[in-house]
Formats: sequence, C-alpha cells, structure tokens
Amino acid sequence: MPKQSDVKKKEAKPLFEDVMLEEQIAFLKSGITPKKPQHRIPTAPKSVPSKSNSSAAKAPSFVKPVLVVWALAALLVFFASGYFLGFGSAESQFASASQPSQDSLQVLEGQRFQSSVNIVSVTSEGEGSLNQAEVEIMPGSGRVLFSINPFVEPDTQDSVRTAALVAEKFTGKSLSGKDIVVSVKNTPARLVGGPSAGAAITVAAIAAIQHKVVRSDAAITGTILPDGTIGQVSGIIEKATAAAEKGLDAFIVPKGQKILTYYERVQGQTQEGRFTIIRTRYVPRTVNVQDYLENEGYDIKIFEAQDVNGAVEYLLE
Repeated sequence: MPKQSDVKKKEAKPLFEDVMLEEQIAFLKSGITPKKPQHRIPTAPKSVPSKSNSSAAKAPSFVKPVLVVWALAALLVFFASGYFLGFGSAESQFASASQPSQDSLQVLEGQRFQSSVNIVSVTSEGEGSLNQAEVEIMPGSGRVLFSINPFVEPDTQDSVRTAALVAEKFTGKSLSGKDIVVSVKNTPARLVGGPSAGAAITVAAIAAIQHKVVRSDAAITGTILPDGTIGQVSGIIEKATAAAEKGLDAFIVPKGQKILTYYERVQGQTQEGRFTIIRTRYVPRTVNVQDYLENEGYDIKIFEAQDVNGAVEYLLE
C-alpha cells in the first residue's frame, strides 16, 4: 500500500471540474488512489409545469381549429366590408370621373360634323412624318370606326375612344347616338400604331362638335388621358423636325418635354500590349428642342400643353 509521501502532488485542475478538495484528502487518507475526476456540464433545472399549464395542455384538440376558422371568417368580413365601403366607392368615383353621365350632357343636334388635324409620327426607319387625320361625327350608335387602309393597332383605337369621352366632357355634348369615323391621310404606312395621336384627335373632335377649325399651320403630339391630361410620348425631336420641314409655325408637345434628356454614346479606345480595348459608355445630355431646331435653321415655335384646355387654346381658331 503506497504511503502518503509516495503520492505525487496533483496539479491544479482547470475550472469547472466538479471535484471537491475534501474528497481528494479523504481518498489520500484511505490509501486509495482517486479516480480522474469527470467533467460535468451544468444543465438548467427542469421546470415543473404548474397545474394551470398542465390543464391548458390538456385542452381539447378541436379548440385550435375552431379559433383558426373564426379568425379567417373575421378577415373575410373585414376585407369584404372594406371593398364595398371603400374600394367599391373609389372605383365608382373613378368611373364617374372618367365617363360623364349622359343625363348631364346635351344632345348633339345635327347630322354630320367634320374636322381635320395635323398629326406627327415616327416611321419604322426612325424618321419623323407629318400626316393628317380626319374626324367625322355622324348619326349612329356610339361606335368608333377607322378607315380600312392603313390598319390600326388596338392602342390607337383605345386612344380614340378616350378622345371621344374627353370631347364629350369638354363640350358638354353627348355622342351616344353618333359614330366617330377617323381616317389617316397622306401616309404610306400600312399600319398605324401607338397612342401619341390621342391629343390631336381629341382636339379635332372638339373642333367638329363646336363647328370650329383646327389651325393648319400647327401640330400636336401626346397621349390623352380620361381626365383630359396630355401624356408624354417619345420621338419629340424627330416629330418636331418633320413639322419644321413642312413649314409649320407651331408644334405643341406635352408638359415637360420642351427640354429633353437623352443618352449620348461615347467610345474610348486604349492599347494594352497587342490588344486594343474599346470601351463604350452612355453619357446623359439635355437638349432644348427650340434651341435645337433654331440651330438646324428651322423657324418654328415649340409650346407645351398640360391638358386639353391648353391644346384647344393653341390650336382652335
């Protein structure tokens, strides 16, 4: 049996070893070599569920599905009431704002009304083109018709329908018993598309109803919205150039498009060893349409129109 002096002094153990010093001394006195202490990882004490928790855990299994069903039903009632009270009323307000009540409009007396207006477009080759659109209003059933040649895309048809609604609101005259026939003349195109002639056709329809004449020395471009606002379009430089080349005195563009922002392509070339590196970037530039045309030698005035009221002020005689 080993003596106490023969037992080597143990080195200090690292932290978290759960062996008490008294136990080591007791082992030494008894002459038994103590076993290597085992590390114990402290664990959190287990919580004993209370009676209330245990009773809640033992709740019937059908309670949760019933609560979910009631919650879904409440959400459905909420959204349904919101639609009929809020969204539905907003939709009806928009519909009433975009389509005037026929009761508030006067009957358009007469058999036939006609007017023409200059329209500008951009060809498939990227060049501007000046043409004429003729608007005829005759007895019918409220249809919007187009000449057979050229063919017309759906967005152009929609813009003419919107033009008819705006013309009704502007003049206070009902077109419910009339047909509107639109013809595009002096164009080699086989297909007419895009809504950019909406403002021009609106002005022509108003002129026909009011027995007025649209200026032949002016042109306008822009879409038409149900509230009478003239929307922005593309190809302003090309269209303005086409109008100037035909000798027009005035060209009306949507609000904010007298000064345009475009991106100029800039290329740089560097030599790296036997390789030539070409880098292309696009730099934003601004151009004043009036200044551009004057620099090109054209004598034409550019005006902006925010809505149909401004367009009528410029174009009708």
